[in-house]
Amino acid sequence: MDPSLDAELRDDFLVEAGELVERLSEQLVELEASPRDADLLNAVFRAFHTVKGGAGFLAVEPMVQLCHHAEDLLNVARNGALVLDSARMDALLEALDLLNAMMDALRGGASMAMPPPALLKRLMPGAAAPAPAPPPVAAPVAPPADGSIDDSEFEALLDSLYGTAAPGTVPPAAPAPATINDDEFEALLDNLHGTAAPGASAPAPGNSIADDEFEALLDNLHGKGGAPGAVPVPAPAAPAPAPAPARAAAPAETSVRVDTGRLDALVNHAGELVLVRNRLQSLAQKSGDETLAQAAAELDRVADEMQGAVLAMRMQPVGRLFQRFPRIVRDLARQLGKEVDLVTEGEGTDLDRSLVEALADPLIHLLRNALDHGLEMPEERVKAGKSRRGTVRLSASQRGERIVIAVSDDGRGMNPDVLKRKAVEKGVIDEAQAARLTENECYELIFRPGFSTAAQISDISGRGVGMDVVKTRVAELGGTLAVRSKLGHGSALELTVPLTLAILRVLMVRVGPRLFALPLSNVEEVFELTSGQDRMLDGRLVANHRGRALPLGDLAGWAGVLGAAPRHVVVLHIGHQRIGCLVHEVLGREDVMAKPLGPLFEGLPGIAGATVTGDGALALVLDLAGLADDGGQLLPSLRAAG
Repeated sequence: MDPSLDAELRDDFLVEAGELVERLSEQLVELEASPRDADLLNAVFRAFHTVKGGAGFLAVEPMVQLCHHAEDLLNVARNGALVLDSARMDALLEALDLLNAMMDALRGGASMAMPPPALLKRLMPGAAAPAPAPPPVAAPVAPPADGSIDDSEFEALLDSLYGTAAPGTVPPAAPAPATINDDEFEALLDNLHGTAAPGASAPAPGNSIADDEFEALLDNLHGKGGAPGAVPVPAPAAPAPAPAPARAAAPAETSVRVDTGRLDALVNHAGELVLVRNRLQSLAQKSGDETLAQAAAELDRVADEMQGAVLAMRMQPVGRLFQRFPRIVRDLARQLGKEVDLVTEGEGTDLDRSLVEALADPLIHLLRNALDHGLEMPEERVKAGKSRRGTVRLSASQRGERIVIAVSDDGRGMNPDVLKRKAVEKGVIDEAQAARLTENECYELIFRPGFSTAAQISDISGRGVGMDVVKTRVAELGGTLAVRSKLGHGSALELTVPLTLAILRVLMVRVGPRLFALPLSNVEEVFELTSGQDRMLDGRLVANHRGRALPLGDLAGWAGVLGAAPRHVVVLHIGHQRIGCLVHEVLGREDVMAKPLGPLFEGLPGIAGATVTGDGALALVLDLAGLADDGGQLLPSLRAAG
């Protein structure tokens, strides 16, 4: 086989099998809660079988063996000979983990060992008594009104697939078994999926049928048409209907796979078009030329439509992110000895694909915090008048141009006084600072580095790391965090991120002769300082704003700009904290695309890149996550960094 073709087949297999395996994690957890769910059993069985077929075609024997044993166990469960208990589910989940590792090895071209014999033994269903044979069936009959399929109809289906009896023919009356053996069922699935199991003969080209075709075949068997080989019952005074065809017309392709590199290149071109549009609009306003203004308006419309279409191509449902968490919650709950239900909402909310992976680790930290610190032990919950099983809710929604993901629990809630005491004990704040904290500010202490309320160190928490990592990562994504809690009723942490990172909507400000672009998603408001509104508190400058002390950061001093002190304040929400940045002038909003500054300026704190404004000037795009420390103090200035 051509090596390039071999690599292409491998990559196609990894993409398609990867989608099945991603879904398997959630399906297996659902199956543990509902082990008799026939639809779930069939779905999980088909996933393992399909992966086995592709692995067999590529001659990946370790993957074939693993999937084959998982498939055998699931097939026995589907036949009702056993019910999957927790021990067997543990084995299936371990098999899934190993399957993921094998796919990583295949993707990286690494060697792959055979599955451990101990795991394969745990996947063996054991001896199961065969079901008694039913009485002989004289002849096939029409599908019953309730949609069930009898033995003769199923035999006729097998005959039509194997070619031993054409649809529409009546097989001779003979005893028909109630079930088919494993080899027969393997061959049936192989024909349907178009990939023969290892050791079986490959199906002829064109023998496979698409999902829609298979659905149509099932509809025929359930009564929407005649089953293959069945004799339809004619309606009174009407001609008998002809037997339904076993194959339906394949639907036209409505989607294609696109390499992400090409998609990113298209996004970059759309960003460049936005910059050209901004420049043309500025020139049209200055020139007063009506023809140029009309052309600029037309370009503005086209650029907006193209930008929207390109960004839509980058979107993925947040359910792709959520489906990995049921397994994590299940394993953590068992480790902690707690009983937990995970409820997900808003899985259809679209999210930029670059954020799907970026948000995985922060959300894992939030879920671990909810299970470990938020939920009580079952006995404690019962004493408090709650159900033994706690509930963790993971939800997503869109608010304007931002995505909001919340993790909430119905646990014990947070005690502000305990949080303040722990923060003082660990030296995070002093007594005077603790006395001035509001209730919400007490909750935000959990994001301080080194802060932990755990009485004992464990593998899950108590080492003073975790929530500060969440804060840092969310801030890097241009996001914010908010905490709500009610003692005895539970807590909620709300994570907000921009809808997309491809094109930034910014607020342009001037600090001396320099222009800065502040991500608009982090801007709360703008106001001007009045006389006496600012003062020193705990050795730093703050403003009395809306009844609270707002820390102020002098962007002029940070940028090394000398001259008159700025008096305009842009209130920014960075991570979980608020800070007011002092600037000389607020210019307005623009859509921009940040360009890297190159290796010479790489690593400058607080700088994400640069962009060109509508009038052709250069503006620095600020990286707010690297602009201030945990106390709201601006980090070393550009002059000091240089």
